[in-house]
Amino acid sequence: MKLENGTDTCNCPHIRCERHGKCAECLEHHAAHKKYPPYCKRKSRAGRTKSQKENPPV
Repeated sequence: MKLENGTDTCNCPHIRCERHGKCAECLEHHAAHKKYPPYCKRKSRAGRTKSQKENPPV
C-alpha cells in the first residue's frame, strides 16, 4: 500500500504519534487543528532560500 509520500513507509519523525502511518487521519488532523502541513507534505530544505547574510543582494 502506497502512502501519501509515495513510499510504503511513513517518513514522519514523530513515530510515537497515534496517527503515524495513517495518512487519511493525519491529513484530516492537520487540516482541522494545525497551522502547518504534515511532515510528508512540507517543502524540502533544498527548496528553501538562504538568508540575506549568506547571499547578499548584487
